[in-house]
Amino acid sequence: MVTLLYADTSALVSAYFADEDAHTEYRGLLLEGESPVVTSELTRIEFASAVSAAQRGDRAATITRVLDRFDRDCGNEGPIAVLRMDPGVIVPRARELVLSHPMRTLDAMHLGAALEQAAPLAAGDDLVMVTRDDRQAAAARERGLPVR
Repeated sequence: MVTLLYADTSALVSAYFADEDAHTEYRGLLLEGESPVVTSELTRIEFASAVSAAQRGDRAATITRVLDRFDRDCGNEGPIAVLRMDPGVIVPRARELVLSHPMRTLDAMHLGAALEQAAPLAAGDDLVMVTRDDRQAAAARERGLPVR
């Protein structure tokens, strides 16, 4: 049995930035592990935003390298598969999630993508939500997804 990991941006940022909490754990799980990893194309935007914020802070020296590595890892040969967002499927689910859970919009979009797009890809195997956001994690658990 294979475990498919859906990675939220918060977990991926931790995997790429060495000064983030639990960097080693997330790097090993998402970039060096055996389990396939998927994320939404929303992550490309959120990750770029995190990189931009870091550039305004004290991490500027590593910004280009981190963004280049992330883009390569999301390519055809990389460890991360990027799911094209289907708004007709994701938006209604995300709306339902924000009405029933105290979540931010993009966190609901990611959970919606995990439930609606990644779950069918798991095809009977395990799907695990990987996130650092407590509210998103609680909502995922309530929807039957294990969380790391």
